[in-house]
Amino acid sequence: MKRAISIFLVLIIMLSLISGCGGSKSEDTQEPSESTKEETSTEEASEKPADLKWDGYELSKGLEGKITFMHWGDDYERQMYADLIEAYEELVPGVEVEQMYTPGDYYTKLQTLAASGTLPDVFWLNEARVKEFSDAGLVADLTDVLEKYPAIAEGMFDGALEYGQADGIQYAIPKDFTSYVMYINVDLFEEAGIPIPTSDWTMDDYIELAEKLTIVENGRTVQYGTAVNNYRADWINFMGNYDAEWFKDGKSNISDPNAIKGLSVPATLVEKGYAPAPGTTGESEDRLFIIGQVAMYPSGRWVVPSFLAECDFEWTAVEFPKGTTRVCPFITANVAISAHTENKEIAANFLSFLMSETGLSYTLASGLSVPLYENLITNKNILGEPAEAFIATSKYIGDKEQIEALATGKWAEYDAIISAELSLVFEGSQTIEEAARNIDKKANETLFND
Repeated sequence: MKRAISIFLVLIIMLSLISGCGGSKSEDTQEPSESTKEETSTEEASEKPADLKWDGYELSKGLEGKITFMHWGDDYERQMYADLIEAYEELVPGVEVEQMYTPGDYYTKLQTLAASGTLPDVFWLNEARVKEFSDAGLVADLTDVLEKYPAIAEGMFDGALEYGQADGIQYAIPKDFTSYVMYINVDLFEEAGIPIPTSDWTMDDYIELAEKLTIVENGRTVQYGTAVNNYRADWINFMGNYDAEWFKDGKSNISDPNAIKGLSVPATLVEKGYAPAPGTTGESEDRLFIIGQVAMYPSGRWVVPSFLAECDFEWTAVEFPKGTTRVCPFITANVAISAHTENKEIAANFLSFLMSETGLSYTLASGLSVPLYENLITNKNILGEPAEAFIATSKYIGDKEQIEALATGKWAEYDAIISAELSLVFEGSQTIEEAARNIDKKANETLFND
């Protein structure tokens, strides 16, 4: 009997031990209590940095892989994007972004990569190349990207997205823009006793000031009143500010009287010696301003970092002078995703970071370009000084003739024809009227002859 009782007690103890172990396992696998859920939720929420302004952060979780990112620019831009990439990789530790910085022969290298089927996952395209690359099937349709990351497009200036479209499809996203303004050497104006131009100044005022600020000594010009470039932003500005229909019904129309009037301004400045003929001094026009030999210089935002670093005089920027109206061409670098990328999800997430307020704080703080978002253009952490002229131009950016010409997909060839003919004007070999006729004839016979 004692033996039976002992066996019974042992069995009870063993059963209690098994039950205890089973109960412990059950507690490990049961749903967490409400208090545990709250603690877990709080811990997950705290993972996102409090100062992070990027709507795509949640969608970045779990992403793993590598993408390549190709862009041009000077060393300022190389470093800015290196910093941006480092910040992105810290936020998305499963992703590696290889920076392909390409300061020279960018499109030659990009086209070589395209021909070999090794396009980078993400790359820059200026507004003139979007149609060309979309027709070749090289860039991805970004409709789904904008649906997944709506913040990319929300709050952009009206019409901005058009510069990344071809045939009504969004193939690229403008990352920022730079309008053309007039840079002013304040010291030279003060030495001449001339007040700084205000936003209501005109093209006639500009020519008059260029004359007053040009200094010739012993038959040699030691100071130019201004400088001009043979560049698309210059001639679109000069023509657009006279409301010229320089591209009409799918054809070049630079013989339009208003186009002639606009292009006559830089031609007159060079002819009278108030500006050097572009590319003839041995120094770039940017450099002439930096070394104090030019009092007024029309250019884009991209010169600001070098001016801040190198100018040893006071300078500022004012709006481009008005003709009969004001138009500001849209000069930008678009961001595209390769049509053949194997990592579109990562590429799209990286693009959303690049376009976020946090991303833009890395790339715009140096003053290189201007944000495309209405709520950021007055943010001093994004758009540094000089700011007022660029804020003003945001009210009238875009030119319908520019959009129509871009839509042909033949902008690069058209631009080359215009630049070549204008060079002959600046050299004194032909008049603006002759150049306009030649441009229209060559362009409409060889490019726009459909």
